Amino acid sequence: MKNEIKKKVLRAIRAIPKGYLNDVVVKETIRCVLYGFLEERGFRPVPAFRNPRFLEGPVDMVGIKEDHAVEVAFCSNPTIELKDIKSLERVGCEKKYVISFSPNEKKVQMTKFFLKPGIEHIYIYER
Repeated sequence: MKNEIKKKVLRAIRAIPKGYLNDVVVKETIRCVLYGFLEERGFRPVPAFRNPRFLEGPVDMVGIKEDHAVEVAFCSNPTIELKDIKSLERVGCEKKYVISFSPNEKKVQMTKFFLKPGIEHIYIYER
């Protein structure tokens, strides 16, 4: 699943003229790709999902099954951020992913210490 998401995001980003690319555009492109990716797999995508019992902010996208149970959750930012990890921890599902996309790979590596067991990392950057 990780490699397929990475391929789809990179394909979408390559289609955007370089002059228009910035962190916000990349983040929103990732959300769009995740929406389609989840739909293709029979999930109902829900953007900006937040567990109402907790104050932490929303995750970028979740995929829910027909019984309304959350199956998978995603957050994305240029680097791995603690707030994203906390938000993912509050979502009751087994598959959790944080997606980073900074061209500064060293900075992304430095933020990996925020990762917790059960949260996988997808690094999306193309030289």
